Amino acid sequence: MVKKYQLGNYELFFLHDGSFWLDGGGYFGVVPKVIWQKLIQPDELNRVKLNINPLLVRTLDHNILIDPGQGNKFTEKQKQIFGINYEPSLEQSLAEIGLTPDDIDVVVATHLHFDHVGACTKFDESGNIVPTLKNAVHYFQKNEWEDATHPNERTKGTYFLENYVPIMEAGLVKLIEGNKEVIPGISVEITGGHTKHHQIIFIKSEGETAVYFGGIVSAVTHIKIPYTMGFDLYPVEIMEKRKELYQRAIEENWLVCLEHDPINRAGNIKFDGRNYQFETKVTT
Repeated sequence: MVKKYQLGNYELFFLHDGSFWLDGGGYFGVVPKVIWQKLIQPDELNRVKLNINPLLVRTLDHNILIDPGQGNKFTEKQKQIFGINYEPSLEQSLAEIGLTPDDIDVVVATHLHFDHVGACTKFDESGNIVPTLKNAVHYFQKNEWEDATHPNERTKGTYFLENYVPIMEAGLVKLIEGNKEVIPGISVEITGGHTKHHQIIFIKSEGETAVYFGGIVSAVTHIKIPYTMGFDLYPVEIMEKRKELYQRAIEENWLVCLEHDPINRAGNIKFDGRNYQFETKVTT
């Protein structure tokens, strides 16, 4: 089930970490249901299905995991609210390509919402929360870390301390500030929008570029500029950033990787003179 894509000298593996169901109104924000339900059908609770799509980058020197996923530490109430499905899990995806969590040595997160970094920690046999990727350095934006460890009334429903504080306590977190190259070939660029300090991840090898968009565009259903989520803290900022990123993506032929699309994993942004389109290159 894991698809592979060759990017220059790097191998990209499109992993899975289950799925969940999110309120359709929250997912599409100000877009009316009469419009968005033509793109995706909700269930009887008005929820839409979203996949969890981590990306593994294999270089000659590193196994880099981008946005590991949701993990399996949810309470029974959370499982019911979000319709959590753990299959196939991150561990199962890694096993399919001959790896274990211990083989990951670098983790980079776009932001620290539960569906992106929940898999960074797990319950051990005694019920304690411990790092899942115990041999990896986890690279997070410093200001995103500050926001995530001090959530407010709006953000406390998406920032869960148990997903990342144990990693810091284990000495596995390296906080970075601003746009920078994390390791050779892997760099980050702050976009804001979804969260104040959200970042996208660039993978570059032999003149080819892939970009993990995170919350900037989570699925093909959100390619249109005004289609933002109710969970985006700065939706107008996202719309402006999309215009800039789409132009760069077209000019530089980026392979754009999507975090939540149930079918489309990666592809190219196109413009037909009127609308932006997504030309799929990798499917689930």
